[in-house]
Amino acid sequence: TISDIFSRAMQLYRENFLKLTTIVAPGAVAGLAFFYLIVGARYEDIRSPERLQEPEVFGAMLLYAVISLFLSSIVTAAGTIVISERFLNREMPIGQAYLRVLDSLFPLVGALICFAIAVFIGFMLFFIPGIIAYVWFCLTAPVVMIEGEGGLGALKRSRVIVKDHFWKTFLVVALLAMIQILVTVTLPNLIGSLSNVYILVSLFSNSLSLLIEPFKIAATTMLYYDLRSRKEGYDLHVMAEELSDSP
Repeated sequence: TISDIFSRAMQLYRENFLKLTTIVAPGAVAGLAFFYLIVGARYEDIRSPERLQEPEVFGAMLLYAVISLFLSSIVTAAGTIVISERFLNREMPIGQAYLRVLDSLFPLVGALICFAIAVFIGFMLFFIPGIIAYVWFCLTAPVVMIEGEGGLGALKRSRVIVKDHFWKTFLVVALLAMIQILVTVTLPNLIGSLSNVYILVSLFSNSLSLLIEPFKIAATTMLYYDLRSRKEGYDLHVMAEELSDSP
């Protein structure tokens, strides 16, 4: 059930908190750096609905969103490998996990580009198609890392796994998004309303991401294995074989 997925994800989160947080840390630092470089002095503009509609401001936010998606997918890929090895009672060093991601970087980037285009087009088509596309392709990173798919193949594979369990996947994705928005957007904005120092707000937001992102990785990984076990009889023996065949 959904509660089982979140319960198991929380257990993984507690048991591997330090390791997962360390995996997420490079992405959070890079995200802060890109926020400063891309958004920078435009911080006050993006807080204004009128200015946000301007092409320059909207373009900056879109670029930052794409980079954030890329960074999140990279750390999700590394976290998926670490958690998968943990299921097999094997420990994988963080550096080795990122080396595994590096070996699959081109298929992963290709899949992420396809993912971003599909979701962007969907959101431009009255929003709801974008949500559907996001749910269909939310397992793209695990598919690339575990199954070795890439590009459009990874998206198609993610959709096959999600098919027949769309609403369950939607609820998991929606709950994770709500938690992330509450912790990394709403709370920092409350602080931002008391301070105009955008870098402090961004620092606070990225610090909170260090707490939330590991839980998202654990929940996404649990969802991936849950759906595969339901559709394909997936078990630890198959997992061990796939991880051994991974780059």
